[in-house]
Amino acid sequence: MAGVLCGWLNGEVRLSRSLVPGSFAEEFSNGYLFGELLHKYGLQDDFNKFSQSRVASAKLNNFSLLEPTLHLLGVQFNENVAQDIMTGQHGAATKLLYELYIALEKKRKTKLTAVAMEAMRPTGPAKLKSIGSVLYQERLKSLTPRQADLQLQQVSEHFEMKSKAMEDKIARIHISEQQKVQKLREEQRAQDIEKHRIGRRRQNEIMAKIQAAIIQVPKPRPNYTIKAIEAQKLLKKKREAEDTYKEINKFEKSIKLKVPTPETTAQTATELLNVYSDDEYIRKIQKRLEEDTFAREQREKRRRKMLVEQLIAHEAQEEAYREEQLIYRLMRQSQQERRIAVQLMHVRHEKEVLRQNRIYREKQYEDRRLKEFQKALDSEAALAKQEKIDCEEQTIKERERHEKIAVGRAQARYKKHYSICWEVINQIIDLSTKVGEYRILTNNKIPLKLMRDWKEFFFSEKPIYEQASIHPLPNEPSPEQLVELNKMNLLDEKDYGEYKSMTGEWCPTEDNSENKPPHNNNILGHVLRRLMEIFYPPKPKSSLPVFPSFPIKGCILGKLFSGKTTCVKFLEKVCNIQVLSIDTLVQEAIQAFLKNEMKSEHSLISQEAESSVKQNEVSIFINFRFGYDREKRCHEYSEHLNLTCSSNCTLPQLSVRAKLGAASQKLLKKGKSIPDELLVAILLEAINQTPPEMGWILDGFPMTINQAKLFEKAYIGVDPDEAEAEDMNPGKLSLVTDPRAPNKPPVSLPAFDVSVLLDISDTTVLKRMASLKYAEILEEKIDLVRDQVLHRISGFLDTWPKLENWFSVHQNILVKVNAETEESLVCKAVKEILMGEIAKKQNRSKLFCSAQEKLPGKKPLPVTSQDLVPSVPVTPPPIEPGSDEWIYVDEPLPKEIPDFLVPYWENIENAYVSTIKVILRCLRDEQHSIIYYLAGIRKNFQDYLKRPDLKQEFVSQWQSDFNSIADDLREDEETKAELHQRVTDLRDVLWDICDKRREEAEQECTDIMSDGWLLDHKGIAINHFFFTYVEVDRFQDTKRLLRDYYKAMEGKIPTDDSQNFTRLPLLDIIDIEIPLVSVKLHLQETNITKSKNRGILLKSIKDENSSENVAATFGKDENLISDTWQTAVTAVSDMVRNCLCADTQLPSKSKDCEWDYFSAGLPSNVPVVEVSPVPLTSEELKKQELTLKIQQEYFAALKHEEEATKSRLDLIKEKALAYIEELTVKSEEAYKDMEKWLGARFLAEMSSVEKLIEIGRHHIECSSKIQYEMTLEETDFFLSSDVKVIPDPVPPPHVPQVETSDSGTLTISQLNTFHKQFLQVAPKGKSNSSSKREVGDKGKEKKDLEYQRTKKNRQFPKIWLTKYSWLKYDDEKGIMFCALCRKHNVDLGENIHNFCSGTDDFKLEFINTHQSSEAHAWATCMEAASTASPNRASAEQMLKSMNSITLGRVENIFRTCHAIAKSGRPFTDLDWMCKLDDMKGVDIGSVFRNDKSARIFIHFIAEVERRALKEKLEKCKFFSLINDEVTDSIFKAAAVVYVRFANEGKVHCQIVGVQPVQKNDASSIKNAIEEILEINLKLNLGNQDWSRKLVGFGSDGTDVMTGENNGVAELLREIQPCVQSVHCFAHRLKLAYKGALKNIQLYNILTNGLRNMYYFYHNSPLNKNNLKATYEAIKIRPAIPSRIGGSQWLPRLQTALQILLKGYPAIVLHLSKDSRASNRQKVKGLLHFLLKMEIVKFSHFLLDVINVLNILSRVTLDHNSSIADIFATVQSTVETLHMYQTRAGPKERLMETIQHFHGHQLVGNGNISAVRTKVLSNLVKRLRNCFCDASQDVLRATTIGSFKLWPDKMREEFGEKEVSVLTKHYEVVLEAASVKINEVETEWSMLKLELYNRFQNIQTLTWDLVNSDYSKKYPNILTLVDLILTLPASSAETERGFSQMKFIMMHLHSKLVSESVTDLMTIQMNSPDIKKFDPKKAIHLWNSSWQRNRRLQEGDVMTNERSDCSSEFDMESHCGSD
Repeated sequence: MAGVLCGWLNGEVRLSRSLVPGSFAEEFSNGYLFGELLHKYGLQDDFNKFSQSRVASAKLNNFSLLEPTLHLLGVQFNENVAQDIMTGQHGAATKLLYELYIALEKKRKTKLTAVAMEAMRPTGPAKLKSIGSVLYQERLKSLTPRQADLQLQQVSEHFEMKSKAMEDKIARIHISEQQKVQKLREEQRAQDIEKHRIGRRRQNEIMAKIQAAIIQVPKPRPNYTIKAIEAQKLLKKKREAEDTYKEINKFEKSIKLKVPTPETTAQTATELLNVYSDDEYIRKIQKRLEEDTFAREQREKRRRKMLVEQLIAHEAQEEAYREEQLIYRLMRQSQQERRIAVQLMHVRHEKEVLRQNRIYREKQYEDRRLKEFQKALDSEAALAKQEKIDCEEQTIKERERHEKIAVGRAQARYKKHYSICWEVINQIIDLSTKVGEYRILTNNKIPLKLMRDWKEFFFSEKPIYEQASIHPLPNEPSPEQLVELNKMNLLDEKDYGEYKSMTGEWCPTEDNSENKPPHNNNILGHVLRRLMEIFYPPKPKSSLPVFPSFPIKGCILGKLFSGKTTCVKFLEKVCNIQVLSIDTLVQEAIQAFLKNEMKSEHSLISQEAESSVKQNEVSIFINFRFGYDREKRCHEYSEHLNLTCSSNCTLPQLSVRAKLGAASQKLLKKGKSIPDELLVAILLEAINQTPPEMGWILDGFPMTINQAKLFEKAYIGVDPDEAEAEDMNPGKLSLVTDPRAPNKPPVSLPAFDVSVLLDISDTTVLKRMASLKYAEILEEKIDLVRDQVLHRISGFLDTWPKLENWFSVHQNILVKVNAETEESLVCKAVKEILMGEIAKKQNRSKLFCSAQEKLPGKKPLPVTSQDLVPSVPVTPPPIEPGSDEWIYVDEPLPKEIPDFLVPYWENIENAYVSTIKVILRCLRDEQHSIIYYLAGIRKNFQDYLKRPDLKQEFVSQWQSDFNSIADDLREDEETKAELHQRVTDLRDVLWDICDKRREEAEQECTDIMSDGWLLDHKGIAINHFFFTYVEVDRFQDTKRLLRDYYKAMEGKIPTDDSQNFTRLPLLDIIDIEIPLVSVKLHLQETNITKSKNRGILLKSIKDENSSENVAATFGKDENLISDTWQTAVTAVSDMVRNCLCADTQLPSKSKDCEWDYFSAGLPSNVPVVEVSPVPLTSEELKKQELTLKIQQEYFAALKHEEEATKSRLDLIKEKALAYIEELTVKSEEAYKDMEKWLGARFLAEMSSVEKLIEIGRHHIECSSKIQYEMTLEETDFFLSSDVKVIPDPVPPPHVPQVETSDSGTLTISQLNTFHKQFLQVAPKGKSNSSSKREVGDKGKEKKDLEYQRTKKNRQFPKIWLTKYSWLKYDDEKGIMFCALCRKHNVDLGENIHNFCSGTDDFKLEFINTHQSSEAHAWATCMEAASTASPNRASAEQMLKSMNSITLGRVENIFRTCHAIAKSGRPFTDLDWMCKLDDMKGVDIGSVFRNDKSARIFIHFIAEVERRALKEKLEKCKFFSLINDEVTDSIFKAAAVVYVRFANEGKVHCQIVGVQPVQKNDASSIKNAIEEILEINLKLNLGNQDWSRKLVGFGSDGTDVMTGENNGVAELLREIQPCVQSVHCFAHRLKLAYKGALKNIQLYNILTNGLRNMYYFYHNSPLNKNNLKATYEAIKIRPAIPSRIGGSQWLPRLQTALQILLKGYPAIVLHLSKDSRASNRQKVKGLLHFLLKMEIVKFSHFLLDVINVLNILSRVTLDHNSSIADIFATVQSTVETLHMYQTRAGPKERLMETIQHFHGHQLVGNGNISAVRTKVLSNLVKRLRNCFCDASQDVLRATTIGSFKLWPDKMREEFGEKEVSVLTKHYEVVLEAASVKINEVETEWSMLKLELYNRFQNIQTLTWDLVNSDYSKKYPNILTLVDLILTLPASSAETERGFSQMKFIMMHLHSKLVSESVTDLMTIQMNSPDIKKFDPKKAIHLWNSSWQRNRRLQEGDVMTNERSDCSSEFDMESHCGSD
């Protein structure tokens, strides 16, 4: 049946898992496959709710969902069946599957759906089924245990098994101890039995003596008398004496009978003598007789002694008897008395026995106690030791946990700091780019206003660039829009502030500085303040608490175990300071409540204070220790205080401290913490109880910022939060101020005088906690402290920053003390701080007292005689309204007036401020638009000037026509004339095109200047500056407010005069006409003469009237602005004048006073009405005076406001005129620039046409075709050497012309013959010359003849100048020279015909020779490079200009230099290699043949490789650094740096460079690494683009490299926190191997023997040859013993062992035959070594081990190996070594049983089992320890990068954890590499599934193959794989680099610098092979660098860049030779 079901499920249904018959119970146990089966049949619609997990909750969910469907099918299913299936009962799942199979087959046949089946069910059963389903789920829940219970059960079972094992162990120990105890007990029992037996025996003896001593007194016979009794006794004694005497006689008689007499003895001897006559026998008999005689004597002595003793005893007995009789007689005791005496003796004996028993028992008890005490001591010591170990482990765990927390905090701080720095850098970059953009837009003339705005953004941490558009602004703006709104508000506030204060941009100029507005309108400020105080009445202030003045008030804060309590105890003991500890105070308060502490008569707290304390207690509660609900705590605490109050009503005598203790106790009993308010109340109560003469200091309080603020509020009565909120109160004036307003109360002193922080590190806290002594604190307290130490440290670190800010910034009282020093020093430091603070406080109080004493006492001035003279009465000057002496009119106001005027003024302020801000914002926007517009028209016009034209088509057509003319016609004069005419026609056509383009450009310029933009924006700007109406409105509103205020004080009703408000109209920019700058270009008509001699166009001349037009335009604008300003000023003056005129109807006195006061301001036409004086009453006079004073105040305020308004209007006018002028000037400059560009462009085009025409005419005259294409692009003309129009003609063979003479003209040969003949017939000199002179003349004649032959040609043909463009002739000096060679200073040292300096030998052959010379070729190349266009590479242009010969020579030299560097030859080899090439016939030229050139060429070859490496690094997404140090004779210390990176699964590891290190520390090495990268690759690790790619760092694992505090790896993590430091695995293997075999004696013997054998053969050629002969004799391939050790230690040891075992017979045979006396001792030692069985077996065993380790070594040394590959190899290595522990290796198995090796008998037992076990165990242990990084999460996660570690079959969970760990660790790096982290895990699952489905053997895959197929499909996970492969696994590459560098330095280049070493190593290790080397790139780089260096030298610019070859790359190195 199982097979049928499997076929059905796998074939027909096709479930997601393949099933086999035996797997039903396991596969279907979670119910998922049942759900999938039903879902396949369309019955389980909720299949998506099923879970594949096997936890209990998933099973319960799945089977709950299955139950309705199974019941619908009619399958019997209940909770018991579900439980059987879930528990895997045999047959349960199969049975249910069979039933399902039947039911589903029926369903399939009926073709019913689930809905139909559900609908066919009756309603009743369906309802019952639903109820049953609910019951089923409940029962199933009860039957199915939860997963937590299962896990708990597993854990409990695990611990039960563990506890059972421990119990068994304890039971066994207990049984053994019981057996020991039982044995001891049995021994003790035997001893006790023996002692009891002895004791009983002694007791029996004593009892016998006692019984014997007891005399049975018979009853006295009645008839006997005492005498008769005595007689009887006497008779009895006599009878006893007689009996004794008889016995003695009898004994003596018997003795005498037995003793022989002498006679009998002699008779016996005689008889014997008669029988035996032997002397010996006689002597024996005599001896026998002597012995018998001596024995008799001795017996006699003993008998007598015994008798004497018996007699003595008898006498003693008799004496005792007599004593008893005497005592008996003397005492005459009765029988009862004797019985009592006997009993007393018995009791005394018993007591003695009991005492002895007690002593013995006490001794036993003492021994037992000693044993138990010792045992207890031992157990206590063991427990203490275990406790100490547990404590140390706990301390280590806590320290590790604390370190993790500290690392997390440090990481958080780093991230915070990094984010801040990142934001600042971004802002700096934004500011820089913004400045750069605007410099481009404004031609380096950025307005000062923009710079100020950008600085405001920068300092306010706002983005400078626009984040989002706010036009239009949506209802719910985005965060970016909110930022833009904040920026806009910030600039609005800044501009408004400058405008209000008239600073910054609105600061008046020096000419207009007198018009600055008045300071403040004091009268208006007074009026508004009074109205605000009425409208916003001030809040009443609460009374402040009163505390006595203490000498010192402070607190000591710090972490746990920082020494706070020690310090306060010291201060309390030494200083007069009260220490208050919150814990102690709470306990005391609770104790006071428990003891019912009553109020004392001298209590310091009154009832009011108590009630205030209670009110303060019922306030906001903040739990600072545990997290209880705030409202609940507040409610409960309030209830408790209510109960306390009610109890106080009944028990009023309870003290405040007791009440607070009661509240605390109730909260603590409920398990809640005491709120901060209650703690503060307890502290205040304790402070109240402190004597005033003593200071107080708090121990560890406050702990939170909330406690500090609550204590501050309770102590000084000021809430800090409320004080900050007071600044935001309404009623604050912004436009005016009142100088008489009351100042703010002085800031009260803080509650504390000083706050001391005992600063201590977390590590010290943990150390102090670990070193706690048990005697100091109870054990429970210790455990409590240990459990809470980390929590408390973390809590302190969380709360301290806010407290530090509070005490240091807000109160400035914080003092930090280093608490890690000695205890006495800390206490002394704290004491000095407190004493200093006390002294400061006392000095302040003394100064205050002295100042108070000086204030009241003022000495009277001395009275002089002048004071006595009566003074003339002088009228004091009138007091001006608003001055300090003026008394304001503060008459009562109606209630409605403030209610109306205050909102009215607030609306005035708001409208004024908002309007000004909007206008200033518009001006800002207008400034931006002007800048962008002017920059736009400039750029657009320049682009318009560069538009394409059709000139090139005409030029190309003309050139093709010109070249099509036959060569034989070009010499014809008519043809030349025709061609010249065609050139002229071409010039005319081109000039017409230029003229047309000029006219179009002029029209475009005219259109730009006449588009109306300047007109519109001038109008807009003038309208913006017309915000004078805002000032006028403000003046009118202020005037109205003052009028209504003063009228209300006079009792008049204010009137509405809004109709009389003056309004200023805006400018209509449509109707008004503002003249612009002249838009017509006044270019003078240029008459162009189209002739051959004239081809340059004159520049256009500007119109002279343009400046006048601009001046006129600006004048009209100025008039318009001035008119508007005049209108506003006139309106303000009219309003003031009208106000003054309206009040002329006053009474006469007041009118006169008013006129006197405002005489200067009133107009002349105001009518004055004379009124006759009328007598007034006193009340009317007072009213009149009040009215007059009101008018004075009103008019003074109005006049002040008028002056301020006019001043602001003047400033607005000034700024408007400056703005319009600046706009006009900028526009004019832009238009002038366009005109200038237009003229320059036209002239440049005309000049290029002239150049083209000149070239054409030149070729016409030369009768030659134009080979290269003529190009006329825009304003440039050049011949394109890339395009040849016609091929080069084949030069005809040179045929020497034979000159013929015609028409009487002599030929050259005829002239030479004629010249010779003439010389012969010419006179030779005077006839009287001597013979010697004649001989000299003859010699001179010969020289003259030769001179005539070689005489120089002094005639220079001018035609050569046209044929050779490079040839120039100097008429003054008469020499010809090469212009190119002289220009580029190319001089190869030509002695005779030097064309660089010049020559006067004018011969054509010399010119041709120079043209084909190498010097001229270089000059041509340099000229081509220097004249190349900027868009073309000069190096490429130079190479193209080279001829094939020169290029071939350079390539040959470059190849030679590459071969020198690749093979490690010195630079000087270039000389002889060039000579060798010369001998071979290879053309390499005559330059660049010295060692200096070799060094330069090698540098450029290496530079090409470095650039290629940098390109690879730029393309890859990650890279790692590998670094190591080397010490050399040249470099004291040097660092070698490699880079490792992976791209698409391929790993690359290449050298970067070598750099000397000045100091061997981490910082110097890190700097050296950065210098290497910067110098060689131009790679800056500080750059974010590169730092985000850095993922790993490989090194040799020294402390300076991987130190936790300041190693190089840690310094690199400061640049990139994700950097993973990897210790070289090859180095670890070496350490593990050496550590494992360090103390193995047999290994040391073997290595010493191998080393001695190597030196025995290596140092003696004779021994080596003999050994080879022995090899050949026995027909074995020769193998000489090799060396061990060195860098290749493992392969060398492997080779040495293989040679030893393979060549063993030859070596032993050779040593056994070597009989030389000199070698005898060595040979004997080596033979003894080789013939030992232990050595042979250990060699086989060690070779097996080394073969295994060598595989691991090869993997670690391979630069392509990843960490995952090494982990896989390490795992297989350890498993193989484990196998060797139980089973011998392949080599060792050959020597398991044999006693011979290669026919030689071995000596020794050969037992190496102990050694091999030790070696293998040590190796396994060391490997695991050295490769312990495999347990780290990140490195362990890299195992997914090796296919060798992938499972054989697909596992869904494989790699998921590793991928998660890697993505989490490298999240920042992956995001920078554009990896979508959310998709990595999904791609991992899909890639894994595809690989398993596609490939059978997954372990043979490689990642480059996977990348080739899936790189586009799964890019994210494959990028992560590249990161894994990038991590360095070994620094073996650096070791190889060291070897190569040592070879270079020691053997070849001992004087090289680091740059040259870097170049050589780069070529040797990175460049291709000699056969594959292509020198073209190096030549390109060399040419470009050389040409650039020459340009820098010509401009006197020195450079130090490495890539430019520095100063040594000069012409001398190029052109010099050896």
